[in-house]
Amino acid sequence: MRTTLRRSVLAAVRWAFLALVVIGSLFMIFIVATPQGKAGFRAALFVPEVLDVPLKPQPWFTGDPVRHEVTYPQAAGTGVADVYRIPDGKRRAAVLLFLGANAAGRDDEDVVNLGEALARGGFVVMFHWSPTMALEANIDPTEVDNLVRAFQFLEQQEWVDPKRVGIGGFCVGASFSLVAAADPRIRDRVRFVNAFGPYFDARDLLLQVVTRSRLDQGVRTPWQPDRLTLKVFANELIETLEDPADIELLTKKYLAGESNDAQPVTPAGRNVARLLEGVSPEEAARLYLALPEDFREAMDQISPSRYVDDIKARLLVLHARDDELVPSAESRRLAEAMSDRGGVRYTELLSFDHVRPAGGTGAWQLVKEGFKLYRHMYSVMRAGT
Repeated sequence: MRTTLRRSVLAAVRWAFLALVVIGSLFMIFIVATPQGKAGFRAALFVPEVLDVPLKPQPWFTGDPVRHEVTYPQAAGTGVADVYRIPDGKRRAAVLLFLGANAAGRDDEDVVNLGEALARGGFVVMFHWSPTMALEANIDPTEVDNLVRAFQFLEQQEWVDPKRVGIGGFCVGASFSLVAAADPRIRDRVRFVNAFGPYFDARDLLLQVVTRSRLDQGVRTPWQPDRLTLKVFANELIETLEDPADIELLTKKYLAGESNDAQPVTPAGRNVARLLEGVSPEEAARLYLALPEDFREAMDQISPSRYVDDIKARLLVLHARDDELVPSAESRRLAEAMSDRGGVRYTELLSFDHVRPAGGTGAWQLVKEGFKLYRHMYSVMRAGT
C-alpha cells in the first residue's frame, strides 16, 4: 500500500512539474513571440527603474546602453541632442523627448536614468535640448520647429525603425511636443505622443497663474503656483515691454527678487506689474487683451488646444494630481478634447512631484501608483513594439 501511495505521489509531482514547465514555456513564448507580452515585460522592468524601490532588475535582462551626442540642422544654427541606445545593430523604436523650460541638465541623475531605462526598454531615446528654454526659464516658440527637425533627423538614423518613432516631453516640453506632432511635415508619421504634465491652453494657464487660482470644469479654487511657473511667465510678460526702464525695474523686482516700491512709467509696464502681482479673473481677462497682439498670437501658437484636429498620433497623457507647476485639470481637458477620436490614455498619479517621483510614499500607495504607472508604460511600450 505504501508503494502504491508513493507511486501516486510521484506521479502527481511529475504531472505538477510538467504542468509548471508547460505553463512556464507558454508564458515565455507569450513574452518573446507576442507584442503584448514584450510590451508587458518591458513595462514591468521599466517601472522599478524610476521609482524609489530597492530592486531594479532591468539590467539583468538587457545589454548596456551607450550615450552619445548628435547634431542636426535647424532653421537657425545647429541643434544638439543626447542619444541613448543599445548598440546591437538592430533597428529599434525611437522617441524624441523634450524636457522643456528650466529643464534639468544633460547630466542630471534622473535624466540619465530615464534615458538608460527607456533604452533598455527597447527604444532609441533622443533628448532635444533648448539653451533658451533650459537655461533661461523662458518659452521660445521657435522650439516647435526645432522639434520637428529633430524628429526628421531621428527617423532617418540607421539604428531607428522609421515606422515606430514617437515624441514626448515634460511640462512645457510636453505641450511643445504635442504642437510639433500636429505639424504637417511629420504628423502622419508620429506613432505616439507621451505627454507628462502638459498644459492644454497657454492663455488659460497664464490667467490661472496671475489670478492664483485653478479652474476645473468651471469651478475656481485658490492656487499658489510654483516659483518656477511664476518665473517663466514673469519672463514672458516682461519681454512684451519696450521701455528699458520698465524692463529693468520689473526684472529686478520679479526675477531677481529685489525689493522695490518704484512703479513702471508706461501703461504697458503698469499692466504687466498688475498681472505679476496677482489680479482677479475679470481684471486678468481685461489686462490680457491689452498685451501686444504678437504675444497673444504666440500664446495661441504654442497651445495644444489649437491643434486637436491635427494630432494623428496615439496620445498618452500622464499628470501628477497635485501638480503646482501646471494644474492637472489642463491634462484632463486635453484628454477629454481628444477622447472622441480614440487612441487616448490618461493617467493621473499621486506619488510624483510634478514630473519627478516623490519620496516618502507608503508601501501600499507605492504599489497602487506603481501599477498605474505600469499600465501607462505598457501603452508606451506597446506603441513602440
